[in-house]
Amino acid sequence: MTSFIIERDKLLSNTKEIISRAGEAKVFAVVKGNGYGFGTDEYIKLLYESGIRHFAVTDSDDAVKIRGMNLSDIDVLMLRSTSVAEEVEKLIENDIILTIGSLSAAEIANDISSKKEKSCRVHIKINTGMGRYGFLPDDYDGICSVFKDFSSIEVCGLFTHFSCAFKSESVTKKQLDAFLKLQNRLISDGFDTGIVHFSNSAYLFGFKSPLGDAVRIGSAFTGRIANKPADCKLLRVGYLKSRICEIQTLPRGSTIGYGSAYTTKKEIKTAVVPVGYADGFNTEKVHDTYRFRDGIMYALSEIKRMLTKKAYYGKVAGKSCKILGHIGMTHTVLDVSDVPCNVGDEVSFDVNPIYISANIPREYI
Repeated sequence: MTSFIIERDKLLSNTKEIISRAGEAKVFAVVKGNGYGFGTDEYIKLLYESGIRHFAVTDSDDAVKIRGMNLSDIDVLMLRSTSVAEEVEKLIENDIILTIGSLSAAEIANDISSKKEKSCRVHIKINTGMGRYGFLPDDYDGICSVFKDFSSIEVCGLFTHFSCAFKSESVTKKQLDAFLKLQNRLISDGFDTGIVHFSNSAYLFGFKSPLGDAVRIGSAFTGRIANKPADCKLLRVGYLKSRICEIQTLPRGSTIGYGSAYTTKKEIKTAVVPVGYADGFNTEKVHDTYRFRDGIMYALSEIKRMLTKKAYYGKVAGKSCKILGHIGMTHTVLDVSDVPCNVGDEVSFDVNPIYISANIPREYI
């Protein structure tokens, strides 16, 4: 009854915009998280048909799955550094490019590659501020060791990841300067750093240069980036589609939803749709910030939302219908007083694909 609709023409348009913006830089399509919510198989095939030949993931099973699609001339990069032997062995067997973010990861990769009598391609991850994986820039000896002390490892790339490109130019510049300083030192010492990449979606569309040898793009394909500039041609892709399962007439003074958050001021006609936050509707990332100032900003935004009475909407017969009360786990109530409709009529919601449950079918149109 409920599905996530993906418009091919919009996705293709975004892909062309990304490739154009990247210029001479290669485009690594980051397809983690069920292809950023677009589903893996059809999404990757569409990107491949659009000319994308480089893919990046954070899950070893996803990497193997892409390799098993038998697409010619593609590279698959595992963005997450890992020292788990079973995982590394699976990646090497399937010719996946590994990320090396520690000497232990390098030792495991080298040992397994040596036993298999094959070379393992790797990119070295530098931690300039994201804090998850990677060598610190000051660990120069450790970084150099990956280049020269492991005979079964072939370094073919160097990268970092920006933590604040969507909101802070100064923090991003500090990270970039630290990364480029390290890269230049490696080059001056005779090391080939291979493909250098640091540009994520927010950086590609928020900064003009430099871009590096490649860009890693995920959210921009969806058309949803926080710092989208005025001249950006990205289109929002995808919407959640469901159908009205019940229509009711509620008298004045009726309450709707948990907490009785909404009370009708007059008799109204409502439509119940079997869609809720369990499906990814009205789910936000801002709730997971923990700094004091982030908490204050979130509280202020919530106060502003309440004072301005910001509403959420669904579309029935092409018309926007206000959502009444709190959105439930699996149900949403719409005010359809002014919209002729019947049980079974289609309803659409603008939902970020990243949050859509993997259990919801994807439908390309």
